[in-house]
Amino acid sequence: MVDLAPMHGLRYSDTYADERVYAPPYDVIDPERRRRLLDKSPYNMVRLILGGEPGNIEWHARAAETMARWIAEGVLVRDRQPALYGYRQHFRDANGRPRVRTGVMGRVRLSPWGGPIHRHEHTRIEPRLDRLRLTRAVRANLSPVFGLYRDPGDDVRHLLVPPQDDRDPDLLVDLVDEEGVRHLLWRIADPSTIGAVTTGLASREVIVADGHHRYETALAYQLERREASGNPTGVQPYDYVLMYLAAVEDPGLCILPAHRIVRVAKGLDPERVLAVLRQDFEVSPVSVGVRLSTAAAEAGNHAVAIGVCFGPDSQWVLRLKERSAARRGPSPAPGSGLAETDVSVLQNLILERHLGIDKETLARTERVTYTTDEDEACACAARGEGQVAFILNATPIEQVWAAAERGLTMPQKSTYFHPKLLSGLVMNPLDDA
Repeated sequence: MVDLAPMHGLRYSDTYADERVYAPPYDVIDPERRRRLLDKSPYNMVRLILGGEPGNIEWHARAAETMARWIAEGVLVRDRQPALYGYRQHFRDANGRPRVRTGVMGRVRLSPWGGPIHRHEHTRIEPRLDRLRLTRAVRANLSPVFGLYRDPGDDVRHLLVPPQDDRDPDLLVDLVDEEGVRHLLWRIADPSTIGAVTTGLASREVIVADGHHRYETALAYQLERREASGNPTGVQPYDYVLMYLAAVEDPGLCILPAHRIVRVAKGLDPERVLAVLRQDFEVSPVSVGVRLSTAAAEAGNHAVAIGVCFGPDSQWVLRLKERSAARRGPSPAPGSGLAETDVSVLQNLILERHLGIDKETLARTERVTYTTDEDEACACAARGEGQVAFILNATPIEQVWAAAERGLTMPQKSTYFHPKLLSGLVMNPLDDA
């Protein structure tokens, strides 16, 4: 069962809680964005979640010192009454349509992968180590894991209604970020509502949508703390992780494709690559001025289709000739159906088979980087920051759910759930309940 519990959340006090102090998750913050966030406020959350120098492991201690100072100065305050926290985001999708996604945040009891909490993606080693060092230093969850549950009868989601009066003290945050997303956070302290939400979620399975590194970090931290404490019999604060839960059926659930920018170890000859790919794919040129994502989407009707960009004058669409070919890759998860997804075909049949980038290489290196921006991906290929960009169609949520439920893991960054959850809305201290 999923054990969701209220908590004494740590959050920005009313004096400081505005759009200048919050930040997106650490893994979507590039150096330029980090500088902008630092300039916004001396209390911006980026000071706690992301160091400046790659490979510098001393910043975690500074983050802990900064956090302790903010608590002492009253910048961060602890809610006296245990609560859950409703979180709603208003945004526009890639087609400009208005969307709304609603979820709830609280402490979720940790369990190993496989039940009732499942993963759907592989992770990289270095980010896990970085997050573990940070958790050891600050002894808190600073950003939520994003989990999904099924709620076809709307049994839980209908309980998550923000206050209608903007003067209501339970309305904690109402802001619009730099991407135009409106974020509403409110406190749910009524015992009957808390009981209805926690009971409604107790029998559900949860799929981690975003934050796999954070969840795996929480498991590692729990193990360390339990071993250091002699494995106490009672439930401890570090047996939980901060999690945001939203329904798969929520009309605001939005998945964007995560395009790949690939750097190969040696020089890459586009003609040679296309020649070997013709064994399994129909290879069609895309005219200048036609968006590669549009061409890939049209070709992907009932088939696996992937866009390839070597530069502005060399764009192509690969369309898998036969689905059975997907299972000829080096590591295709035979018989699962997972091999036939676009991201798995790219990994198993192209990156690993022809470019020498296997799962171990992905886990330990940065030869593949990711972006949801097609133009950025192709521009990187044109500038030589990567030799080739692969443009993907979005992974359907049902593929994600089916893989996770069966204990299968998709390649890294198979999904990009939009919009991202803000870091700093509420935090979960791990030293006391």
